[in-house]
Amino acid sequence: MTDFVQQVSNAVVNDVIKYDPAAERRAASLGVSWADYMNEASQLILEDLENGWFPVYVQRQTKGLDLYKYKNGKMFSNFDPLHLLLDNITLKRLHVFKALELFYSTLVTDVSNINEVDKTNHEYSIARYTDEWLRALQINNFYDIDLDGEIDIAEQNVDSNAAFYNSDRRYF
Repeated sequence: MTDFVQQVSNAVVNDVIKYDPAAERRAASLGVSWADYMNEASQLILEDLENGWFPVYVQRQTKGLDLYKYKNGKMFSNFDPLHLLLDNITLKRLHVFKALELFYSTLVTDVSNINEVDKTNHEYSIARYTDEWLRALQINNFYDIDLDGEIDIAEQNVDSNAAFYNSDRRYF
């Protein structure tokens, strides 16, 4: 019996190969399946989106109002993974980079398998994920509030750039 795992994107092994072919070769040499890493990465990203990204996104959308209102008076109050655009390139890249980070972290914590190449790849995978996460925070192009299949300007919020006005718009 397999448990259902909510995926953050439609990323597959070919996406891993696209962004880091060396990781796929390394995983194949060890007989590792990417499914476990992709599932774990998906869950971690969903937690980050719900607890880190969504409250900030809502605050920017509503300009700090207590009630989460959207166009036509429709209200939303919690993060719903069903609103994610699973084919979005930002989510796919986040998903792949987090899976790569998890993969390399298992290699560098295995005492019998410590080598400099894996350490370097692990550090690089963390940097790639962090950069992509910061990019995702700025563009907000993956959450479809009204479930119409596309992200309009109101959903993306053009002034949601985290670095705009020195990273904090509340003081302006």
